Amino acid sequence: MARLCSLVQEMHGGDKLTKLLQDACRFIMYHRGAIESYPLQLYGSALLFSPTDSVIRKLFQHENPEGITIRPAISGGWSACLQTLEGHSDGVSSVAFSHDSTRLASASDDSTLKIWDASSGACLQTLEGHSSYVRSVAFSHDSTRLASASFDRTVKIWDASSGACLQTLEGHSDMNKTLFNISFDATGSHLHTEIGTVVISGSTISNNATAVAEPQHPQYQHLAISSDNAWITYNSKKVLWLPSEYRPLCLTVLEKLIGIGSGSGRAWLCKVELNET
Repeated sequence: MARLCSLVQEMHGGDKLTKLLQDACRFIMYHRGAIESYPLQLYGSALLFSPTDSVIRKLFQHENPEGITIRPAISGGWSACLQTLEGHSDGVSSVAFSHDSTRLASASDDSTLKIWDASSGACLQTLEGHSSYVRSVAFSHDSTRLASASFDRTVKIWDASSGACLQTLEGHSDMNKTLFNISFDATGSHLHTEIGTVVISGSTISNNATAVAEPQHPQYQHLAISSDNAWITYNSKKVLWLPSEYRPLCLTVLEKLIGIGSGSGRAWLCKVELNET
């Protein structure tokens, strides 16, 4: 710490200080889990798995663990992955950003939902109540409620702040009609689904209800994962190849920020910055 403080003083007011602070921010975000749970791993895992051009890694290279003789090949710069959100014990099948851009919700085969802080990656809530896989999740337009659909044949409405279950909707009893794609309408009084519209004030799904006309996936207008799930694409152009452990079962997009749920039980964030030509 004394070495870092000394360097900050030497760099005060220059571009080098800016680069140091930017690198430190990425270092902390990327290794947040190790820092919080195993702080001594700052001198092990965090240094070992940071990019070779990382200012922090170079500054503390004398602290690199000497006992590890076979080391992974590490890229020179930080990757597009901002954070990996860990906590689910099974695959993540659905993710959704809140409309105020502050939170990310994830639904998992471990029968729970989690609400994450989109900036820090901290887990804010774990919602328990479903008795089987949770396959779809959506925020209301005012970001105060969360809806989830599960293989237990129910849809649940949750308070997004307290995590309390406000309502349990029943009616989709056919297992072949498990809901994989739910979304609130603009008024917050209905949920759109593949088999009809859920009237939230009631307790059943009405297959004859008329859905409010609106784009079902407005957040996918400019960014999408290709059909082979191996690339992040921007306007149909291949931008980033994904290693197998980071390939999505589901995703949600907010401008240039992508939330991805993977089969490894992780939800992670990636930001794509490209110059338009």
